[in-house]
Amino acid sequence: MRAIIRIVLIGAVMGALVFSLNQEKWYVATGVSTIMILLLLVELFHFIDRSNREFRNLILSLKHHDFTQSPASRFKEKSFRELEDAFSEIQKTYRNARIEREVHYQYLQFIINHINVSLICFRQDGTVSLFNPAARKMLGLSQPDNIQAIKKINTDLFELMKKLGSGQNELIRIIFKGELMHLSVYVTEFKLQDVPHKLVSIQNIKEELEAQELESWQKLIRVLTHEIMNSVTPVSSLSNAINEMLTEDGGKRKPINQIPADDLDDMYNSLKTIEERSKGLLNFVSTYKNLTRLPRPNLLPVRLEELFNHVLNLMKKVMDKQNITLEVKIEGSDLTIYADRDMIMQVLINMLVNAKDALDRRKDKKIKLSAFRLREKVFIQVFDNGPGIDQESIDKVFIPFFTTKKKGSGIGLSLARQIMRLHKGSIYFTTEEGKGTTFTLEF
Repeated sequence: MRAIIRIVLIGAVMGALVFSLNQEKWYVATGVSTIMILLLLVELFHFIDRSNREFRNLILSLKHHDFTQSPASRFKEKSFRELEDAFSEIQKTYRNARIEREVHYQYLQFIINHINVSLICFRQDGTVSLFNPAARKMLGLSQPDNIQAIKKINTDLFELMKKLGSGQNELIRIIFKGELMHLSVYVTEFKLQDVPHKLVSIQNIKEELEAQELESWQKLIRVLTHEIMNSVTPVSSLSNAINEMLTEDGGKRKPINQIPADDLDDMYNSLKTIEERSKGLLNFVSTYKNLTRLPRPNLLPVRLEELFNHVLNLMKKVMDKQNITLEVKIEGSDLTIYADRDMIMQVLINMLVNAKDALDRRKDKKIKLSAFRLREKVFIQVFDNGPGIDQESIDKVFIPFFTTKKKGSGIGLSLARQIMRLHKGSIYFTTEEGKGTTFTLEF
């Protein structure tokens, strides 16, 4: 409003100046009008210049993220007061945003420094932008400028960090300062302001692996002990019984012609039983030896549609004989995995046989064999609507020689797990008592 008044006054004084110039001897009026015009122009200039300075300060504050400044003095005009108020609101908003960002940064820093996982972030040229305390403690380094510093500690770890791509992980064993470490290395790639970065997390899982290995050995020993005792106990008992039949009270050996016919029959049957149990124990040991000597898989493209058809042809008669409805579903007509065809077929047959055996007491027997792709992985699932796996057996399913079947060997699922590991995949299951079990192969 005041700017309009200034312009009106300048126009009026200029009109007076023009009028006085057209009059004779109006020298004083002309001079006064001229001075007034100059003063009004100077005042208008300062007014506009101040507005420009305020706008400039606002822009510079936004540019340099400086929100501590405030207008030097308040304008009297309403429009500029609104500008000042808007400027103050902008300052307040950006100040709060800056405080919030700083709080988030401090929170993130606290988490990064607190977690017991080594985090290393570096650019393509090797420049390190993050090296948290866990990494410094594990590798014995202060904040390195370049990832090349890790190469001096362990070349294998350095090469693995450079080689792995986004979403990939791998286990590596290194010896550092005389200590053996089992490291799990996981990599994520991202961009910050169009600059590629690689974030590497490293965790020493030696203690976890040792604990898991000890637990696995304990479970395996329990199963092996159970199986061996089942064979050795009757052999020992029958051997003792035969020895008593062949020995007199004084400890001397009885002549054969003095042994009653009934005892001879018992001895014959006992020896036959000892032979059978000995053969069973030898077969058990031979099976265990074969379980630990699997050949390397011959990885080739395998179309799941073709593989499923072949497996179904092998299993169709067995399924029909027990009135089992077998449903097959493949999401994608050309779903393919890289695998050893014979090994995976062996795993699938074993899973289908287990599913079939789980349905013995069911009237409405159903098995579903399915395959699908999720993100970059392929999954094969075998579902049965059997009674499910009881709680006592859940953690023993993959232990060699553990079985709940009367005639089972207990090596099928253990063998399947080893085959999947050779394929760098995994096998796991979900079960619900009374509703069924689903085994999943993940490639």
